[in-house]
Amino acid sequence: MKLRLVNIGILTEADVVIDALTLIAGENDSGKSTVGKVLYALIKTIRWASHVKDAPSQEDIYIDKFNNYIKKLFKNQISSQGMIDFDYHGYSFHVEIKHHRCVVFTFPKDYHNDEPKITSPLLIDSPYIWQIWSSLQTIDIYDKMNQGDKIDFDVPETLKDLYATLMINSRNDGVQLNNIKSTIGGEFIKNSSGQYIFKKDGEEINLINTAMGVKYLGTLQVLSKNNHLYAGQILILDEPEVHLHPNWQLKLAQWIVELSQRGVNLLINSHSPYMIEALQRYSQEYHGQAKTHYYLADQGKILPNNQALSLIFAKLSAPFAEFDRMDSETLHG
Repeated sequence: MKLRLVNIGILTEADVVIDALTLIAGENDSGKSTVGKVLYALIKTIRWASHVKDAPSQEDIYIDKFNNYIKKLFKNQISSQGMIDFDYHGYSFHVEIKHHRCVVFTFPKDYHNDEPKITSPLLIDSPYIWQIWSSLQTIDIYDKMNQGDKIDFDVPETLKDLYATLMINSRNDGVQLNNIKSTIGGEFIKNSSGQYIFKKDGEEINLINTAMGVKYLGTLQVLSKNNHLYAGQILILDEPEVHLHPNWQLKLAQWIVELSQRGVNLLINSHSPYMIEALQRYSQEYHGQAKTHYYLADQGKILPNNQALSLIFAKLSAPFAEFDRMDSETLHG
């Protein structure tokens, strides 16, 4: 898959290949998350609109659906005038944005949703979902009871999707990440009331009382257990290291590479030197980095660069250089 953005969000230009494992590194507010949101919106739009039959204008359906995702993901602030090109398994989609709305969504006339089969993406940007689980359940019940009269609760679309996914079992051929249980010292399970809890040493612990890092890995544990991580899946992880100790960052990096080996397509945004180096080392060890792509988000651009990895480490190692300077001043003070 290839994704090209021009004047989208804070990005003036981005040209990214999404393969087995794609890493975008950069400082805060550098545009890393924009790529994942756009990819998510595109896949969701194509997947949904392709099921609509006998529509007077399929392009209008694509536009309406994509605009809905723009509203949810970007609060209608995606761009004043921009362009998106997306190549998906040889099919090319073109989107034009004006005044924060999609006005053109050009799709290939020979596109069929069942060839290649397009899967629903998952975007995980925090473990916050477990904090509002009861609220999401209430919203879900209300929506099911009031199909024709829904209220917009302004819940992020990514959270609603993740909630729906965590609630159900899927196929029977998912990738099993069996080591998460030993890492967090327990597992996330549903209790007799249908609520998820953290079971540790025989004790049922309310998720409100568990650490955020445990919640994050618990999310992956449930997705794996319910077979939602499988070949062809598109998994977008936005700064997955935020709540994790460096040791757990290395564990997560190993699982990410394992998923990429098993056919899951991953887009990772990160600003952690530990996470990035671990991904680079495990990728090299497991599949020679043949399908691993590294990008640096900097000054509004994300472009291919053969030196991207060294530039990433140079950029993110700046704090350590500052520590060295402080040590030098102390020694010579």
